[in-house]
Amino acid sequence: MSIRFSKYVRIVSGVGGSSGVQQRDLIGRLISSDPRIDPASALEFTDAASVGEYFGTSSPEYLRAVFYFSYTSPAISSARRLSFSRYAPAGAAAAIFGGGPAASLANLQLATAGVLTFDFNGSPVTVSGIDLSLAASLADVAAALQTALNADADPHLATSTVTYDAVNAAFNFNAGVIDGATVALTPAGAGPNDLRTALAWTDGAGAVFTRGVAAQEVGDAFAASINASNNFGSFAFIPELTLDEHGLLAGLNAAENVTYQYMVPVRTVTDALIASAALIGFAGTAITLSPIVTEYPELIPMIQLAATDYGKTNAVVNYMFKQFGGVTASVITDDDSDSLDAARVNYYGRTQTAGQVIEFYQRGLLMGPQSAPLDMNVYANEQWLKDAVGVSLMSLLLSSNRVPANAAGRGQILAVIQEGIDAALNNGTISVGKTLTQAQKLFVSQQTNDPLAWHQVQDIGYWVDATIVAYAGPGGTQEYKAVYQLIYSKDDAIRLVEGTHSLV
Repeated sequence: MSIRFSKYVRIVSGVGGSSGVQQRDLIGRLISSDPRIDPASALEFTDAASVGEYFGTSSPEYLRAVFYFSYTSPAISSARRLSFSRYAPAGAAAAIFGGGPAASLANLQLATAGVLTFDFNGSPVTVSGIDLSLAASLADVAAALQTALNADADPHLATSTVTYDAVNAAFNFNAGVIDGATVALTPAGAGPNDLRTALAWTDGAGAVFTRGVAAQEVGDAFAASINASNNFGSFAFIPELTLDEHGLLAGLNAAENVTYQYMVPVRTVTDALIASAALIGFAGTAITLSPIVTEYPELIPMIQLAATDYGKTNAVVNYMFKQFGGVTASVITDDDSDSLDAARVNYYGRTQTAGQVIEFYQRGLLMGPQSAPLDMNVYANEQWLKDAVGVSLMSLLLSSNRVPANAAGRGQILAVIQEGIDAALNNGTISVGKTLTQAQKLFVSQQTNDPLAWHQVQDIGYWVDATIVAYAGPGGTQEYKAVYQLIYSKDDAIRLVEGTHSLV
């Protein structure tokens, strides 16, 4: 034995500068009405096969996932994940979608005193004495089980349904009340009377438990999607929506201020022009002509954004001129092209030279006022930079004892912002050496109160400053905040090349 060493020297170890704040992945989010998505959750998949296993290979979710994951960018990168959230326009009751494999009919017939203990919103309800011995088929098992559950007084069971899904070889339960109830099952019974296990209604068997939800408007579904997880950069609804619904969503998305892009499909040129007139004022909305319901050109910007790796050098992309397999050119005349271009409607178009047909996505534009980023690539780059700087600042606040409200704190804030700026210079978000117009020079001078600041923006790509400001906190106390301003030269992409050949 000996006296502990820490009595004389005590060293505490830990990892400094680590906060656990994660930057958003700008992946796609599809908002679906499939009942297997919990209304308060978001699902993420890394490949189309996994989407097919979950939703089925004939589902609209899988068909879109195949298109989404099949693209490889010119920089040899592709989307890493695709996420889904729920839209329940008619509402939904709590449900269980069975996993597998369930017990065989012969084994299920051994249940003569079966037991199930449900848990609705934390309140247990046990149904016992369930007899499946007379069931002649798996459908009969479901019917006998439903009869037993309907005999219980609990409203979630009294009008519940149990069905056997022969395609997926699974038993499914649907509570009889459309409300916000959660559903779970706790262990009950033993041997063949343990129906929770026999029916494959367990997490281990891959069962899916979804809570109920009241009828949703599209705005409710969008808000719930963000609340479940904001780890996405663009979104689209799988069900067809009305123009009024698109307008509501476009307004809500614009209010998020360059956080997400909203993908809107339109079926005809006429519909496209009408939609443009209705949505033109909403920043971040991408309208794409999509006349063939089995093709998904409206997802092309979503795929491009998800496939952009901002950690690479010169990673930023021009959303125009990108070619995708499995998409039919919907615009092949100058008249349609000109009218859609003027309305900022995107499309998969066709041109040709020397008899060679060339088809690609164009023009990569968004709705919104002139003060908003109208190029998809500029908007996407600001999405990334805004999130990168925000995460770095939060990491500073969490990992430091304090950020002092003085010159030292200002220096810390600027140092952290500089990390995002350096990354933006590397990946191309900030453009260096771009000649500014007179209007842009005046804007920079007015914003910075420095008549020479535009030289810095033009020559090195950016100007940044921060100040410490006192303000009245929520409780009336004096608090301090750091206010920073970053002005940078956005990365513009060339869409047209003009030349002159002079022969002498």
